[in-house]
Amino acid sequence: MIRRRLLEVADIVGGRPIGDRGRDGHADGFDPEVHGVGTDTRAALAGRLFVAIPGDRHDGHDHLEAARAAGAAAALVESAFLDRGGTLPEGLPGVAVASIRPALAALARDHRKRLRGVVIGITGSSGKTTIRSMAERVLAELGPGTASIRSFNNDLGVPLTLLEAREDDRWVLLEIGTNAPGEIAQLAAIADPTIGVLSGVGRAHLGGFGSEAAIAAEKAALIDAVGGNAGTTIVNVDAEVITGEISRRRAAGMSIVTYGESTAADRRLLKRSARPDGGQTIELDDFIGDVGLDGRHNAINAVAVVELGRRLGVADPDIARRLAALEPPPMRFVRHVVDGIEVVDDTYNANPESMRASLEAFAEISIRATRRIAVLGGMRELGARSTSLHEAVGAVAARTSDELLLVGGDDAAAIGRGARDAGFEGVLNQVPDRDAAAVLLAGHVAAGDAILLKGSRAVGLEKVVVSILENWEARG
Repeated sequence: MIRRRLLEVADIVGGRPIGDRGRDGHADGFDPEVHGVGTDTRAALAGRLFVAIPGDRHDGHDHLEAARAAGAAAALVESAFLDRGGTLPEGLPGVAVASIRPALAALARDHRKRLRGVVIGITGSSGKTTIRSMAERVLAELGPGTASIRSFNNDLGVPLTLLEAREDDRWVLLEIGTNAPGEIAQLAAIADPTIGVLSGVGRAHLGGFGSEAAIAAEKAALIDAVGGNAGTTIVNVDAEVITGEISRRRAAGMSIVTYGESTAADRRLLKRSARPDGGQTIELDDFIGDVGLDGRHNAINAVAVVELGRRLGVADPDIARRLAALEPPPMRFVRHVVDGIEVVDDTYNANPESMRASLEAFAEISIRATRRIAVLGGMRELGARSTSLHEAVGAVAARTSDELLLVGGDDAAAIGRGARDAGFEGVLNQVPDRDAAAVLLAGHVAAGDAILLKGSRAVGLEKVVVSILENWEARG
């Protein structure tokens, strides 16, 4: 993690030192060494630089006293806080800057220069967190490293992850996300990755980009950043829209290895078979091994991780052993079995591609279930094509589920309409919100059922998962 004197921090971020000289009255009290950063006063802050992030609902400047009490060595605050009459608690020196986010980015860029290990940037419309989790397990064979916490993939998460990395880490794994054009280039400029993974181009955030071609161009900014370091980007080529971006960059001399099921892929998934006890076996032209996660999409994710591991020096037997022992990240197709029912929690988020992948994986693992019940919520940020994309999800649900419980308003109705148009003749219910879904399921679920829950995070289906499990356990 970052280790700097406070006055060094001020110089790096272009800030102004503020505060008293510390309780002991000595200069060292004003210029302490900070080791690490923190944004949450409920977490360990001893010796760290507390970053007072402003926000609409929570403002870090309101928690400076709590940060001091938690052991923070110093604080990074905005000048506007001081202009409003704000002050630092006694004994907590700090640095004032015009804006926290660019200051944090500058601090991370400076720390990045000191990292000796390989920095890997991961982007894509879906699969970023799963690939990061897979890669974290596989790269552990090389020694210690640092990976993004949860889905820290924005202009706060990327710098915070970098600032946690140790100078002697062998590897650093960073998720790089986007909601608007230009964000990947901005975040990649902070991360300065030496190798990249582009997990694919889908229709997430279509409303903000307007077209899949625009999304592909945005994702390809990672290739440019890696290419600037003479590194290699591992790119999923199953979506045809990315091929033009690849061709142009290969013509410019950038190193790209493609993967996927496409016959055009350099590293191709040739075969996969589900295992009765969960997970699957995958076959490439020169690799066969088990993957502890379900679904075709995770088989393809594993191909990227095999290539990444090999490039960084992990032996095939070690890659295979690590992949076989994988467990899914929270809320990403996590299977719970309670007294005869199976609940599949895939509630982290949703876009058209991940919806399809989840429904198809659900059909594969629940083949022996008495009833396959899909509980689906809407997807966000799809723009003018939202209705048709929800209807397309309904068509997939029609062939992968026996019953549908749709949660929400117009988006849920579009899923139902798509299912009926595709010939779905099973039970279809629509409820207004997650509470109503939980009530309906409480009186409906029976032993032998398999239930999938999937939707945008805003729908809150993770609360329904908890309700189902608690109700069923209470019955037992």
